Amino acid sequence: MIEIGVGLQLYTLRNECEKDFFETLVRVEAIGYEGVELAGLHGHKPQEVKSKLDELGLSVIAHHVPIERIENELEAVIEEQKVLGNTRIVCPWLPPERRSPEDYKNVAEIMKYAALVCSKQGMEIAYHHHDFELGRSIEGSDLYRILDAHDAIQAEFDIYWLNQVGHDPVEWMQKFAGRTPIIHLKDRSDDEREATVILGTGNIAIEEVIEQGQACGVQWWVVEQDDCDFDPIESVTQSYKYLREIQLKK
Repeated sequence: MIEIGVGLQLYTLRNECEKDFFETLVRVEAIGYEGVELAGLHGHKPQEVKSKLDELGLSVIAHHVPIERIENELEAVIEEQKVLGNTRIVCPWLPPERRSPEDYKNVAEIMKYAALVCSKQGMEIAYHHHDFELGRSIEGSDLYRILDAHDAIQAEFDIYWLNQVGHDPVEWMQKFAGRTPIIHLKDRSDDEREATVILGTGNIAIEEVIEQGQACGVQWWVVEQDDCDFDPIESVTQSYKYLREIQLKK
């Protein structure tokens, strides 16, 4: 049985990365994380980032790349990822002006084309959702329509956003089993803020998701916290410890 890796989405530490990207990577590795999901290079060249990650022994899990670049600069994006040693490109977000029914059809076609191009070069492309792509049911969601455009489009499910609109993350994982290499793990505060919090301190059934990992083909659990009430480094440290404790129980 292959153990599922534990990584960090660096958007959580975006302020720290802006101040000193490489020192932040050093601190992430020291916590115990095995890999990072990039959200930009913070002014550094791909080769510089690759060298630092290799020095630290950190894997590049994936790289969040804006839809505009996927649409208009795909070849350049692919070449950058090759330098980084990355094999997964992720569309992280659709701006508000690109969320009409016609836009979603267009995005589905963009993702389909990108997936086919990427697959020829040994790469994958995935779509990361929020709440606005989710309808009352799986099949009634714009997210489903995007993923249904082609089997080569991978899903990067975010359990906070699925849960937030009343969907069961496990159902989505099972529906797209084998196409969910990365799952974003988040927890939600048990108060009116419904904020993202340290894993294990909120009200989302994280262990139920973890139990489905092997069966659904998950390769990486990626910790993400949109905003932190406490020091972000301490927050991702506590989330890492919680996740490792769960894995040790299995």
